[in-house]
Amino acid sequence: MELSPSYQKIDNLKERSSILSAHLNLDEKQGRLEEVLLEMENPDIWSNPDEAQALGQEKSKLESICRTFEQANAVLEDAKELLDMAQSEDDEETANSVMEDLDDIETAIKKLEFERMFSGELDANSAYLDIQSGSGGTEAQDWAEMILRMYLRWGDKHNFKVKLMEVSAGEVAGIKSATIHFDGEYAFGWLRSEIG
Repeated sequence: MELSPSYQKIDNLKERSSILSAHLNLDEKQGRLEEVLLEMENPDIWSNPDEAQALGQEKSKLESICRTFEQANAVLEDAKELLDMAQSEDDEETANSVMEDLDDIETAIKKLEFERMFSGELDANSAYLDIQSGSGGTEAQDWAEMILRMYLRWGDKHNFKVKLMEVSAGEVAGIKSATIHFDGEYAFGWLRSEIG
């Protein structure tokens, strides 16, 4: 049984995890998580619901990042030993199980690498998108309606809560304007450069 690609994958994932950990300041995030947990233990925090909610969201995000790295490191540490055992005992089932675990870790690391692009202060927030047909008559209004449908589908595809806040119908066809609210993780980060 040929396992050298599996060993290479382990080394590759360890390297990517290490680079990502440094880029995301994992130690800083773990320290901040401890601070947030202490703040949430203070009974006075619950007298301000907005602050409590913001802390809860920050806690959830930090826990997700820290947990992903903890799980990745644990799996990567065990994977090499399990592959060694699988190779010595010619145990293909264990080797396949390790490969499935490595695929899961790779998916989690890819997700964090992708989210790394959203490093702006506001990127994690919800967003409003305004569509205007401008001048151009019926064709521009029809085009604006197509753009509206495109963004509504895009929001659904990316699991955002999409709410059509306002629509102004066109004179013959299409729309004059529309406002959409996208609620979900990194909605603003995804949409911040949508200008045109």
